[in-house]
Amino acid sequence: MPIKILKTMMKEEWRIHANIFGNFMFAFFPLLISIGTFVVALFVPYLKTLITIKQMLLLAHYLFLLIGVGIGAFGLFAREFMNRRFGQASLIAYSSRTLPVSERVIFSNFIIKDVIYYIFLWIAPIILGFVLATPFISINTLSAIFACGTLILSFLIGLSLVFSLSTLYAHSSKILAALLLLAAIGTLILMRYYTISITTLLPSYSMFYQPTLRKIIISLLLILLPSALSLIFLKVDYPEKKKQYENSLNTLTEKLKFSKYSYYVAKDFLDLSRSDGGLGKIIFSFLFPIVLTWVFLYIFFEKIPTINIIMIFAIFLGIVSSQIYNMLTEFDTFNSYTFLPVSVSTVLGSKITSYMLINIISLIILIITAIGTNQLVYFVPALCSFITISLYSLAMTIYFMGLHPTILLYNAKIFSQYMLMVAPILFGFTIISILDPFILLASPILLIPAIFILKNSHKKWEDWQPLSF
Repeated sequence: MPIKILKTMMKEEWRIHANIFGNFMFAFFPLLISIGTFVVALFVPYLKTLITIKQMLLLAHYLFLLIGVGIGAFGLFAREFMNRRFGQASLIAYSSRTLPVSERVIFSNFIIKDVIYYIFLWIAPIILGFVLATPFISINTLSAIFACGTLILSFLIGLSLVFSLSTLYAHSSKILAALLLLAAIGTLILMRYYTISITTLLPSYSMFYQPTLRKIIISLLLILLPSALSLIFLKVDYPEKKKQYENSLNTLTEKLKFSKYSYYVAKDFLDLSRSDGGLGKIIFSFLFPIVLTWVFLYIFFEKIPTINIIMIFAIFLGIVSSQIYNMLTEFDTFNSYTFLPVSVSTVLGSKITSYMLINIISLIILIITAIGTNQLVYFVPALCSFITISLYSLAMTIYFMGLHPTILLYNAKIFSQYMLMVAPILFGFTIISILDPFILLASPILLIPAIFILKNSHKKWEDWQPLSF
C-alpha cells in the first residue's frame, strides 16, 4: 500500500506541474539548473585566487545543508498543507479523512515524494552540472563524484534536522526554544574549549577527506533517527472544536491606516498569526536559515580578512528576504477574491506593503549584526546593498511570477528569465563588496528600474486568470 501511494503521489505531482507549465517546460527545468551550474563551475579556477578548494568544498557542504534546512519544515506545516492546500483540491494527501489510511502513512509518503522531487529538480542537476565541468577545471572526476555523494548527505542532514525541530515546535514552542538554546551553548563550548572546528561538526564534509565507517554511520543516524522520531510524533489532528478569535480586523486596520491597502495588509497579518505555525513559518523559513548562515559566514570568512562579512551577509539577507513574499502568497490564493470587486493589482499592492513591513525584521537583524561584529563603518553600504537587492529581487519575483512565486518558479522559461535578471546583480554586488564596499553606496540607483518594473507588473497581471489545480 505505501509504495502504491508514493507512486500515485509522484504521478499526481507531475501532472499538477505539467498541467500548469506543460510537460516540456517542467521537464526542462532540471536541465536548466545543470547548465547554470556548469557555467558557474567554470569560474572555479578564478575563485582559487580568493579561497582554496578545501574552503570551497566546505562552503558547498554548508550550502547544501542550508538547502535542506530551507525545505525541511514539513512537520510544522503538516496540518496546514492537509487542510488548506490539499483539502480544497481533494488530492491524495487529503484521503486520510475518507479512506482507511492513517495521516502518518499519508504524510510519510508525502515527505518522501517531496524529497525525491527536490533531489530531482535541484540537487541532482546541480551535481550533474558540476561533474560535467570537472574536465575543464582540472578537478578529478571521481573525486568530484564522491564529493557530490557527501553533499547529498549534507542536504539530507539539514532537511532531517529542521523536520524534527519543526515537529517539536508543533508540540511545544517552549521546549524547542530551550533545546535550541542548549544546542547553541553546547556548540560554543565545544568550539571554544575543546578545539572542535566547523569542519568536524558536519560529518558528511569530514568524511570526504577521511572516509570511515563510523562517519558514514553517524551521517545516516543524523538523517534517519530525527526523521523517524518526527514521523512517530507527527502532529496532524483535526479538532472538533472550532477556533474562535476576537474581531481584530478593524483594530489592526486602524493601526495600518497609513497604507491605502490597510484592510488587505491587516488580513495578511491575521492570516499569518492565526494559521498553523504562523510564527514557525518565520522562524524556520526565514530566521533559522539566516542564523545558521551567519554563524557559518562568521567562522568561515574570519579566515579571509580581505572579505567584509557584513557586506556578504547583507547581500544574502536581501535574497533570503524574498521568502517573506513567498510566505504571504503561499496559502492566500487569488481565487478567494474572485467573487469580490478586488483587482489583482490591489492584492499585489497589499502583498508588497506587507512584505516591506515584515522586512523590518531583516533590517533589525542587519543592525544587530553590524554592531555585534564592530563593522559599523560598513553599515551604510551594507544597508544600501540589502535594500537594493531586497526590493530588486521582489520586483523581479512579482514581474515574472505574480501571486504564485513558489509554483511558477518551476517553469524553466520563467526561472531562466528571473536568474538572468538577478544572478548578474548578485555576482556584481559580491565582487564589488570584496574590492571596495563603498562603491555600493551608489547601488540604490537600481531602485529606479525596480520601481518601474513593479508598476509594469501591476499592468501585466491585471488580466491574469487564477491557476487551477
